[in-house]
Parts: sequence; structure tokens; C-alpha cells
Amino acid sequence: MIIDAFTHFIPPSYLERFSSVSGEAVKKRVDHCRALIRERPHATDVGRRLELLKKHNIDCQVVTLMHTIDCNVLPFPLERQLEMAQAINDGMARLTEQSKGKLVGIGAVPLNLLEAGGLKEMERAIKGLGLRGFGIASNSRGKPVDAPEFAPFWARAEEMGVPVFIHPADPQGQSDRPYEAQYNLTLVWGWPFETALMLSRLVFSGIMEKHPRLNVVSHHLGGGLVPFLYGRIEESYTREAQQRVLGRELTKPLKELFGRFYYDTAGGSTEAAIKCCYDTFGADRILLATDAPHGPEGGEPALRDFPRRVRDSGIPKAAVDKILGGNAQKLLGIK
Repeated sequence: MIIDAFTHFIPPSYLERFSSVSGEAVKKRVDHCRALIRERPHATDVGRRLELLKKHNIDCQVVTLMHTIDCNVLPFPLERQLEMAQAINDGMARLTEQSKGKLVGIGAVPLNLLEAGGLKEMERAIKGLGLRGFGIASNSRGKPVDAPEFAPFWARAEEMGVPVFIHPADPQGQSDRPYEAQYNLTLVWGWPFETALMLSRLVFSGIMEKHPRLNVVSHHLGGGLVPFLYGRIEESYTREAQQRVLGRELTKPLKELFGRFYYDTAGGSTEAAIKCCYDTFGADRILLATDAPHGPEGGEPALRDFPRRVRDSGIPKAAVDKILGGNAQKLLGIK
């Protein structure tokens, strides 16, 4: 089985819901989404998405919300975030039903309203609607994923046994590095850096130690930075350095903690990048993913080429089978 384990979608009902929110920033996002849909209809068209899967011999696709319209990222009034998360989850459940399970919906949670209905919505999304996990941005209005107020989210996700998919988001402001936005460098370098930052924060804040059964899926091979620079991580966080920087020693080896994350092949990963991740962390935590509908030509070259890149990466066939679908089947309970 071939499973594309991290892609994006815009539920039409949610697009209509959030377009009703006033404000120039929201209007710009709505206009951007509508332009994207005109160019790439499969961003919101279930039938077209299924046609592409059949064309490229992909059995099913895991679908998260387009991160630019995440309820925790958009400048919604806080009191509307729960309503928006509910609309996202309803849309993702409808997507799964319409596709007869070929498209596996991933839900949303209002991180800033966990005690005011957010935790209850997590239960509804998984147990009531049948969604298979939660997608979050790497920061919520500038708060990193390990912020203390988000602790109940991580605990509940572990308790429910569902994975968390993290997509990088722009920093709250770019006053410190305004030159990052020029030449579209945020997309190419800023997002991978943001991903590596947040995975590191999950490790060094103690979240991965505290929740040993928690599963986290990182986009773009962990930004590509974590596998490639893993030697630098170990060099920088010796036991002595942990005491100095963290004020304590981690209770688990670094390799075990960073090796708990799932790393997907989305974002243009080459054969060499896939092999690097395999050599660093092994096969059990790598997932095939295309980032559809993003990428050149509506993302179709990724649907065509990424499975081949995994096969051509020089890793054993048993490992290839895990990456192409076996790992995602196990993680998400796909049959």
C-alpha cells in the first residue's frame, strides 16, 4: 500500500465560514485561497483529488488543513477560534466520507481555548467524527508549541493515541530578520528552520520525555535540518552542556528523543536527503508525503516522482515498504 501521509486541503464549508470574519488580514487570506483554488482545483475538489491518486497509483492520502488558514494562526477573535475549529473538523469528516476513506482527515484544535471547549472538541473530532489526528502550526500567534498553556493538548493527544502533525508557520513578526521575507526565503529556509526549532523545543522542554507514547509528525524531513545536522545536535548537548543550558540532564538519550519524531518526504526531498534521514534515524519513522497540492505544476510531479525517489534512495526494500505505506498504516490505523 502507498500512502501519501501529509497533504493539504481547504474544506469549502470552512472557507465560507472564515470568509465571514471581518478584517483586512482575513480578506487577504480568503483572496489567496480562492486564487489557489482557481489554479489548483484539487485544493478543495475531492473528485479531482481522487483522480490524481488513481492516476499515480497512490492508495490513500492523509489530509490536513492548509496551514495558512489554521484557526490558531489567522487573526480571529479568540472567542471564535472554537467555532472555527469545529467547522474545520466537520469539513474534514465530510471529506473522509465523500472519498470513502481514500482521503484520511486530520482535525484541528483551538489551542488558546483548551479549557473553554477545546479539549471537548478534541474528543468530538476523534471519537465523534472519526478523524485520525490533529494538525497544528509550529506557533500560535507567536507562542511556540511547547508553551505551558498548551500542555493539556499534548497530554490529551497522547491519551487518545492519535498523532500530531506540525506544519511550520511564519514567526509572529519579522522585525528581527526582515530580510527573511525577501526573495521568498521564508518558504525555502525560514520554514525548515522553524520546524527544527519546534522539534528541538519539544525535546528540550521535556514534552517528549513526559509523554513517551506521543507521536509527532514533522513536515519536510524535520525541515531537513534535524537529520542532516544531527551530529551537531549531539555535539552541542553533551551531558555537561545539558546541565549548563537546560539546568538538568535529559532522562533519555538524544537519539532516542529525536528518533521518536516522524519525518516525511514532502517539500522536494531528494534521494540523498531520504537516505540521510534513514542513516540517522532508521526506516520506522520516515513517511512518504508529497505536500499536495503545493509544488510545481499543482504538485503532480511530486505525486509521480516521490515514491520513485524513495525506491531509488539506496535503502533496503523492507525499509522502502515501510516508508511508502507501512509506517503510516501503523501510525494511523489504516487498513
